[in-house]
Amino acid sequence: QQQQQPLSPASAVRQWGHLLAPFEQCEMLSFEQVWFVGKPTETGGAELNHGYDDSRGDYITVPGDHIAFRYEIIGGLGRGSFGQASLGVLRCQDHAIGQAVALKIIRNKKRFQKQAAVEASILAVLREQDPDDSVNIVRTYSSFTFRQAKLGHLCITFELLSINLYEYIKACNFQGSSLVMIRRVAQQVVATLRFLFRLNIVHCDLKPENILLRERGKTTVKVIDFGSSCYVDQRLWLRSRPMQVILGLPYGPPIDMWSLGCILAELLTGQPIFPAGEDEKEQLACIMELLGPPPRSLLETAPRANLFFDSGTWAPLACPPNSRGKTHRPSSRLSYPPTFLQRCLHWEPQQRMTPEEALQHPWI
Repeated sequence: QQQQQPLSPASAVRQWGHLLAPFEQCEMLSFEQVWFVGKPTETGGAELNHGYDDSRGDYITVPGDHIAFRYEIIGGLGRGSFGQASLGVLRCQDHAIGQAVALKIIRNKKRFQKQAAVEASILAVLREQDPDDSVNIVRTYSSFTFRQAKLGHLCITFELLSINLYEYIKACNFQGSSLVMIRRVAQQVVATLRFLFRLNIVHCDLKPENILLRERGKTTVKVIDFGSSCYVDQRLWLRSRPMQVILGLPYGPPIDMWSLGCILAELLTGQPIFPAGEDEKEQLACIMELLGPPPRSLLETAPRANLFFDSGTWAPLACPPNSRGKTHRPSSRLSYPPTFLQRCLHWEPQQRMTPEEALQHPWI
């Protein structure tokens, strides 16, 4: 089933057609080369996309099966943007180049395909603008559509990296990391953000899970998952609810600097600096508990401020205890030390450091 050199589709059908479903035999003829066939699989009688999709539009993956008659599915690597099962990331063997890759396969639904197409185009620009692979962004190899019934599944292949920073924090028993390691991560991610800033691209979903170590035991990292990214003049619906989105304010590159501050704080302490709230009101209360209330000048321009603040005094509305009985009360002053992190965690976006300013900061 594995070939040193590819077969023509006609030759592959003659040699391996007995392993394929009738749909696959016809499908194979649309490919220029066949590198891998895989083991026979049952489609389970499902009606969606010739039985290859589940009811949600996710592709049903089976270890040992093929993707596009080139990639052998080894197993899963995790889930990316758009929710629990909207897209999967697979570990695959690319038989054309003889190495393991990560393969993201997008849900067969219009909304997810549309945003994934934006991601693929941004990744192509990033690769073109970084030919030397020097700005710590995951390397993409290819993108293509597979099983094209109606929309099909957009697939993007990437270099295979190591664990993400959340897994690293977990491996440290949530006790925090050394300042040497944190500074090394900061230097690399700020360089990435400077590169994105110059291209007018906003990542929009920076978090520990989206920064991966290149190798175990090393401190070199790469930024992944541009599934929520956009250009500065675009606005997309964000599944995550950062402060600016909760208040209804426009967002841009400063949103990534805020996220960087949160990531570095979590690396330092082993815990999220702003625990995830059960709703938007509690999320804002968690932020105010540390940073104090936002300035009035910001609230006066925020379309959704009246949901969380008194429209006359701009005082925070009371946040009831959550399901665990925890109550968050705004601090009257900034309780975080005036460091690199504070320059990232300003309420007002224009007061945050730019990536260029961050690279000039004495700590960096």
